[in-house]
Amino acid sequence: MLVLYAPWMGRGYVNLEYPFSMAARALADPSQSGLIDIYFAVQANPLGYSFVLALLYKIVGYHDWFWLAKLPSLCGGLMIIVAAWMLTRERWANTRSLFYFWSGLVILNPLIIAFATASTADVLPVGLLMLAIAIAMERRNKTLWRPLVAALVFGLAVIMKYMPAYFGAAFLALVIIRDDKEVNKSKQTIAREIAVYLFVPGAILAFYIWWVNTKYSVFISSGFVDGRPNFFNLEKLLVTLGKYISFLGLCVGVVPLILIFKRYKNSSIQIFLSLFFLVTVVLGFLLSGIAVDEMDFGGGFPLSILWLRIIQTIGFSSGVVFLFLILSSLRGRGRFHKVLLFGMIPSLIMISTTLPTQRYIIILIPPVLLLIIDAAGSLSKRVRNSAFGVTLLGFAAVSLLGMSYLRAQGNAAEHMAVWMEKNEVINESAAGILGVHAGQHFYDLVPKETKYEVVATTLEGEKAITEKILHREPMNVLGRITRVYVLRELPKAP
Repeated sequence: MLVLYAPWMGRGYVNLEYPFSMAARALADPSQSGLIDIYFAVQANPLGYSFVLALLYKIVGYHDWFWLAKLPSLCGGLMIIVAAWMLTRERWANTRSLFYFWSGLVILNPLIIAFATASTADVLPVGLLMLAIAIAMERRNKTLWRPLVAALVFGLAVIMKYMPAYFGAAFLALVIIRDDKEVNKSKQTIAREIAVYLFVPGAILAFYIWWVNTKYSVFISSGFVDGRPNFFNLEKLLVTLGKYISFLGLCVGVVPLILIFKRYKNSSIQIFLSLFFLVTVVLGFLLSGIAVDEMDFGGGFPLSILWLRIIQTIGFSSGVVFLFLILSSLRGRGRFHKVLLFGMIPSLIMISTTLPTQRYIIILIPPVLLLIIDAAGSLSKRVRNSAFGVTLLGFAAVSLLGMSYLRAQGNAAEHMAVWMEKNEVINESAAGILGVHAGQHFYDLVPKETKYEVVATTLEGEKAITEKILHREPMNVLGRITRVYVLRELPKAP
């Protein structure tokens, strides 16, 4: 993971990463306290990530190193891998290749690699959550310290990003559902552990809400009104849920389709199975034509709209089949599956009621892959290796393209902002798109008359610009210029 992720850690910020670093500076240095306002103006997440980053700044001092601001996210990615090893070291002891496939699918997953190398609160809370589950399920330590430590780590995950709270039912299921190799717990032990999993994270969350409200007059979140769950817009909920299922289906590849046809290969319900698959294809294709906020493939993919719809359709079919397989066999499954599902299903429903964005499914990717890899153990080695091998190659290709795009975007924005500072035109310029990527350079400027603006355009669009161009920064993605940031004079009013 470190070798694959290191080359992407030094790129410039993109998509509102910079407020996390600015908030960390405010927390680490009281003389910079005004920087916290930038964070609350554009971010709805808790300050947990910035607290961790502020601790780093306290230890090593503040440095304008992009990789340093992203280090907590990388640590979150490593936590996910460690947690999975703890969860599967006995379960997959005789088939360690399953763990290696799982690790490859996580490490090369386009969303994981994008946000594990970003200064955002997306991967670190998932790492803490998975670590908390792994500690809670640890058999070797039966003392009260195990649930206490797990509850503490879970509480820390919640104040990094509120979303891990949706996994709370997983910890209650872990206490109540008995493992086959575990002796019966007394009612007192069950009640005590439930109290620990409720009180410790609850106390951490309550203290954070009280502190941030007292110090900054922010109750829960600066985006609480816009981002709170909405259960009454049923149409939007179902469409968003379908979109999340599509992207989860892409994360597990075609393995669910192979598994379901293997399970019912000699069954009399083959015709119903074919009809069921056909219905998922039709629904998936219809769903792929609906645009929902950030639930698309971004601007870096060179494929046509038709091909992107086909890919989403395959993902939807695979995601629906995956959920059918897991839920239909739940009765015969052990605690491992049930605990993960008690966290996954409420989380999937809850994120579908809030603002639709791809990054929210990161919390589901590790447990979903654990379940599909575990189920794939029933396939022959040849089929399993082929299916996961193709998925890994697809992930690697998409990740290379996506990360090259992000690096080109972040570096071009950063270089443009630095040029504007050196040439003393930044306080005479409208930030435009740079306000999203390199907004830290525009903080606390003494404004002058606005004479220039930054626009993002294609090479063809740049040729059509008639105003004077002061500077340009091209986005070079794998040897191809996909977009250009242009600093131009403001168009004269007619």
